[in-house]
Amino acid sequence: MTDRRTDIIIELEKGLEATTGLFQSFTPKELDIQVYDDEPYWTVKQVLAHFITIESSMQWLFNNMLAGGPGSPEDFDVDRFNRTQPRKLDGLALDALIRQYRTVRQDTISIVRQMSESDLDRQGRHPFHGQDSLERFIRWAYEHVSLHEQDIREKVGKP
Repeated sequence: MTDRRTDIIIELEKGLEATTGLFQSFTPKELDIQVYDDEPYWTVKQVLAHFITIESSMQWLFNNMLAGGPGSPEDFDVDRFNRTQPRKLDGLALDALIRQYRTVRQDTISIVRQMSESDLDRQGRHPFHGQDSLERFIRWAYEHVSLHEQDIREKVGKP
């Protein structure tokens, strides 16, 4: 039986490879398909940018909680963040986005590697989930990506 940290690391690593493989499989035309019909109207490529920006911000949350902080500020506007931040990466080519995603995910894995098992029980605030454990928020990093990937696969028609 593995400990929770090891289990999380395995899932984060597995997700990293699956996500990069998925995005490398898209044609340029598929990358431009609009995935969501409501705001923020992301294309397939912009969803990858969202993964980068949101996971980077989540690392701030993880580190804040590890240092004894409360987690996300009460007034954090996740909708505004999602409307504005991914678009800042619109000018990047797919290869550059994949490299950035790899770096961000590897940084998340490093944070988890440095934690103790008991750190996973720390409590704090997440802008979407509210009050919960650090473990829940870290697991959300790969669960969140999987949910968006399902939406992309349905829109693009990839199994």
